[in-house]
Amino acid sequence: MAMGDLHISTAQSKIPEITLGYHGSWIPLFEVTGQAPAPSKDFCQLLVTKEFVIWRWWKIALRNDRKIHPGERKEPHEDFLYDDLLQAEICRVFGKDVVEEVKRLAEGRVDWLSRLPKPVLLYLCSFLDIVDVVRMSATCKLFYEICNHDELWEHLYSRYSTALSPEAQDLANEIGWKKLFFTNKLQVQVQIQRRRKKKLGSS
Repeated sequence: MAMGDLHISTAQSKIPEITLGYHGSWIPLFEVTGQAPAPSKDFCQLLVTKEFVIWRWWKIALRNDRKIHPGERKEPHEDFLYDDLLQAEICRVFGKDVVEEVKRLAEGRVDWLSRLPKPVLLYLCSFLDIVDVVRMSATCKLFYEICNHDELWEHLYSRYSTALSPEAQDLANEIGWKKLFFTNKLQVQVQIQRRRKKKLGSS
């Protein structure tokens, strides 16, 4: 494992092992690309790293008989916050909301938790109890997706339940682990019996 990496072991879980790398300030906190509105129609890219705001543009030429090199402006966060011209250009191309997001990042207001890879968030949530998982799912769209992930609920089911029969496993694969988790044992047995009869009827 390379220096600066973080290794997260998940030996008792089906949630995969994770290695995170932290390799400097070039990693983007924010990135957006698109074409500028008329009349220029230039292609533009905006990057925000831990240290810089980087604005790049490619001129769209009607003729291909001359080379046009891309332009670039690279500013430290503090300089960007006082650069009204660059902010206006970004607003013209990508809109006011993007400018406000970049200013927020340049001021150091970064939500690092939501920027972690989804497998890492899935792993972290696997340590929560049921009540906390349900509460976390109500915080935002990202954690709603993470906290309803089938692999997470398979892990929680194995933590809180006894040995799982092959038939119950097949049922979970069909209806989802979260639904199986909240289905009482009697209803599970009823559904398993129905599946048996259906298989016998089709054979």
